[in-house]
Amino acid sequence: MGVPVLVGIDLGTSGVKVVALGLDGVVHTEAAREYPVHSPAPGQAETPPEKWWEAVVAALGEALPSGALEVAGVGLDGQMHGLVLADEDGFPVRPALLWADSRATSEVSAWEELPEPLRHRLANPLSPGMAGPLLLWVLRNEPAAYERARAALLPKDWLRHRLTGGEFATDPSDASATLLWDVPGDGWAEDVVTGVGLDAALLPPVRPSGARAGALAGGRLSGVDAGVPVAVGAADTAAALLATGLTDPQDLQISVGTGAQIVRPVRDPVVTPHPRTHLYRSAAEDNRWYAMAAVQNAGLALGWARRVLGLSWEELYAAADGPPGAGGVTFVPYLTGERSPVLNAEARGAWLGLDLASDRASLAQAAVEGVAFAIRHALEALPSAPLECARLVGGGIAATGFRTLLADVLGIPLRPVGMRSASAVGAAMLAAPAAGLPLPPPSVTTDAIVAPTGRAGRYEGPYQRYLALAESLAGVRSP
Repeated sequence: MGVPVLVGIDLGTSGVKVVALGLDGVVHTEAAREYPVHSPAPGQAETPPEKWWEAVVAALGEALPSGALEVAGVGLDGQMHGLVLADEDGFPVRPALLWADSRATSEVSAWEELPEPLRHRLANPLSPGMAGPLLLWVLRNEPAAYERARAALLPKDWLRHRLTGGEFATDPSDASATLLWDVPGDGWAEDVVTGVGLDAALLPPVRPSGARAGALAGGRLSGVDAGVPVAVGAADTAAALLATGLTDPQDLQISVGTGAQIVRPVRDPVVTPHPRTHLYRSAAEDNRWYAMAAVQNAGLALGWARRVLGLSWEELYAAADGPPGAGGVTFVPYLTGERSPVLNAEARGAWLGLDLASDRASLAQAAVEGVAFAIRHALEALPSAPLECARLVGGGIAATGFRTLLADVLGIPLRPVGMRSASAVGAAMLAAPAAGLPLPPPSVTTDAIVAPTGRAGRYEGPYQRYLALAESLAGVRSP
């Protein structure tokens, strides 16, 4: 018999991560695989779910060496907001539409036209990349695909169905981020669903994140026995919060990856008439909530800038060591529109302030600074108490230079959490209750605190310049 472990599968936007977590909360193995994000037209983002499946199978094969580990349960988390339309057997009727997709901009008007009391119960800003508007876009533009569909699933829910062959389902942390969820009522907003013209029968039943959704079907995976319990799972941000043990409303966590999320736990959700940040259910058993400011273009924008400039990641981050302000060049990273607090899917990015002295290094420095400025802009929109420190997680924080830059721009110390795959670890933790096992303790280690340096004050002028340019480009006002 091998060492008993819980497997966590983190289905991200551009890749999957898999961890094998011991019952003591220690990670034994991990693996990752990438897959493409396609853009058939400007503003569109899709991935065929079969590409997810291929990557999951490959990553699991690497993370689970033969005979060394015994899988006691499987948990999942996934990228939020996206849409997988599945037929009665779970097969996708078209490629998955992703959170970065802005094709449903016109469909958002259906939500804007709802009676105010109904719209306010959604308690979230309206974004075209959420499952509700994306589903309406399919109805209006691909009616044949809509008619073939029997379930509108979030990404991790499609993957779980593929693993188990069981009933369609979702969990509150993903469902609450669809623009189809009644926050005060804590359930599907059926009046909204029918009010915008959608079929409520496509929405799956909602079950707790740690509930047993079924068992692994035979022949689905090598290295994992059929019959292993599989949890319902959670949204990626909710899973990461579970892994890092963030529960105190006085604490704040900043996650930097393809996008960036600034998150604060909330005990009692408050509905505001015109929200600029998000309010979603957590994956915890006691039905907690969290407030989130979401930056759509973080690593996504840096990866684009790196490719355009022909730089390695090391060269890109090294450029941030230059004197603050990048010689007057400002980068506004709205390559796919932007969420908090811009809330404009049609906003677009730019390098501005160029002159004859501008070179590749100044463009690279401006790109890294611009992403840090976007994170500060979102943080300032998040209702919060004064901050003394913030946790820092995610794959985008590995570069020490970027950590320091972010601390300087935000003006607060940052505590990097030593967990490479927080969402995958949280997914594995959810497998425990599904398997009838105690929840593993969060195994959180922190690197040395990154304090603002003597350069911090010198970013204030460039940041104010950024805000003015962001307003001119996207029609947004600073908080």
